[in-house]
Amino acid sequence: MPITGEMYRDIGRSAAGAVSVVAAYVGEETGVAALTVSSFVTLSFDPPLVMFAIQHAGASFRPIVESRRFGVSLLQASQKHLAERFATKGSGQRDLRDFVPGEALRVPLIADALAQVECSTHQLVMSGDHAIVVGLVEAARTRPGQPLLYFDRRYGSFAAI
Repeated sequence: MPITGEMYRDIGRSAAGAVSVVAAYVGEETGVAALTVSSFVTLSFDPPLVMFAIQHAGASFRPIVESRRFGVSLLQASQKHLAERFATKGSGQRDLRDFVPGEALRVPLIADALAQVECSTHQLVMSGDHAIVVGLVEAARTRPGQPLLYFDRRYGSFAAI
């Protein structure tokens, strides 16, 4: 039995994910291409690799892929407004005021994020209507806090059971 589009979307809604903002500078650092993702995961310890998926048709696709380096900010529960801002469709280019430059690669990062990861693009895998971007972690930092999670089209946070 073939899977329907609605059934496939239901599968996606059943998977909770940490919410991150992936961002790269545009041109001469005059703007930022950014998007909210819940597909960011760690991939390898040696070398340290991470990955996320990005839609080919998205406005942020070309600038993030062509930049060859990007920042990932894993958001805190208190940063839901940022997740919503970067999840909206539009030009893909964002205001520089939302970001701080990373210390190693000077990629755009969200201040006070739960974790900030600076990456150079290691591999790009085209797959269906998305690409999988694999990043080599060049620098990272974390801070204590509660993660922002996304499940069944809603934002939430973690509660131990």
